[in-house]
Amino acid sequence: MRQEVVYQFTAPDQLSADLLEKVCRLVEAGGGVQGRWVRYNLARAFLIGRAEVAGTLIGVSSLKHPRPEYVQRIREKLGLDIEGFLERGYTSIRPEYRGLGIGTTLLGGLTRRAAGQRIYSLIREDDQATQTIARRNQTVKIATFFSEINGKELGLWMPMTTAAELNLPPLEGEDVP
Repeated sequence: MRQEVVYQFTAPDQLSADLLEKVCRLVEAGGGVQGRWVRYNLARAFLIGRAEVAGTLIGVSSLKHPRPEYVQRIREKLGLDIEGFLERGYTSIRPEYRGLGIGTTLLGGLTRRAAGQRIYSLIREDDQATQTIARRNQTVKIATFFSEINGKELGLWMPMTTAAELNLPPLEGEDVP
């Protein structure tokens, strides 16, 4: 019998130090990000989404405020000003719970709670699972660039409504959800 997944969306200052540490460890265990800024960024995030089963943390995602140097790097790479945007990121699901729609539900819950804020995501071009989650949440890829820091090609994604509002069409060949 599969136990129910409980979703919670909380500002980081409402989390205990122990729970914030567990969130950080799950993000770092996912292996998709460098651990250097995880704690700093999550402690200052707009909102953290969590999925739990029987009190055990099984998935996380967040809406975070990008650091100014990060905003500048996107401006230089893409000529796009994301000042004031929230970055959706740090999505990590424990391996035994992947493929069950948990990431999709977390992203949808964060987006609904963003109160009209503009959101973007950076997704590795080789991360098909996260791209699928983005598409399921009406998000489109509008640009790509090579990240020297990650040593990988990244895509910049936005909700369809935000991309349309900013007159940023999806990249050619991208399926519109």
